[in-house]
Parts: sequence; structure tokens; C-alpha cells
Amino acid sequence: MRNPSTQPPRARIRYVNPRFQGPAVLAFAAVIAIGGAIFWKLVDGEFQVAFRQAAIRGHYTFDSAYDIVRDILAWRLAELFAGVFLAGSILVLLLVAAARHGIGKAVDSLRASADRDLSTPTGACPIGEFDRFGGKIDAARSDTLASVMRIRSEAAALAAGGISPAEFGLRWDELKQRIRRIAP
Repeated sequence: MRNPSTQPPRARIRYVNPRFQGPAVLAFAAVIAIGGAIFWKLVDGEFQVAFRQAAIRGHYTFDSAYDIVRDILAWRLAELFAGVFLAGSILVLLLVAAARHGIGKAVDSLRASADRDLSTPTGACPIGEFDRFGGKIDAARSDTLASVMRIRSEAAALAAGGISPAEFGLRWDELKQRIRRIAP
């Protein structure tokens, strides 16, 4: 039999929720599409000028049209790569910052719940999945807070007295069961 302490830890598979992937993919697609549109607009204008100048001069010593625009195309492709890379990097940093902000708000909300603060809303972040998670936390906290308020009012009614000892015992046992459902 193998000793579990000597076995290497199993690699965990980490999945990314598809709800989080959709907007990020659309944002990256927008960056690429905008970069392509800017590239085409700049290159098209420069190509027209270069071809017009070559036609006016009447120098057709080139093997192909690529020879006329090779330098323009090389520089513009380098600019396209650099621009899309930088814009994509900035987008990644913004997505990471938004995710960290949302996770931080959710953790703060859970810590506040552990410290018996059930009334402060989460306000996670604009990223959809964290917003939904914060909404679920807020819903659970509001349900718990409502249950605590009902238990407090019933405990106050029991403390006020005016009921028989047998009915008090039944209501007290029921109240203890409801308390155990909230805090086992």
C-alpha cells in the first residue's frame, strides 16, 4: 500500500466559466477588428499614392506590385502588430483589475457576513459573473437576516410571557430548531 504523504499532489484542472469568457472574447475581437480597420485605412491611402506615383513616373521596372509597396506594407504590419499587442495587453490588465476588484468585493462581503454584518450589499463589479455571484450572496444574506429578525421577534414574544408553560415549551423547541437551521 502506498503512503499518501509521499505521493506527488495531483494537478488540478481549473475551468473558466463560459459566462466570463464571452464578453472578454468580444472585447478582444473588437480590439482586433478596430486595429484591422485602422490598418486598412492607412495602408489603402498609402497604396493609392504609391501606385499613382509609380504609374505617373512610368517606371515599370518592378516584377510585381508587391515590390512597389513592400516597405509600406512591412512598416504598417509592424505597427499593426505592436498596436494590437499593446491594446490587447491593456485589455488583459483591465480585465484582471476588474476581476480582482469583483473578487475582493465578494470576499469583503463574505468576511462582513462572518462578522455578523448581513445588511451591507456586495456591489461586486460590472463583470457579469461577479455581479451574479454578489447578487447570490446578497440574496442569501437578506434571507438569513430576515430569518434572524423573525427569530428575534418570536423570542421577544416568548420573553413577554402570558402563555402556558406547555405552549412555551413547544414554541421554545420550535424556535431552537429554527436557530439551528441558521447556525448549526
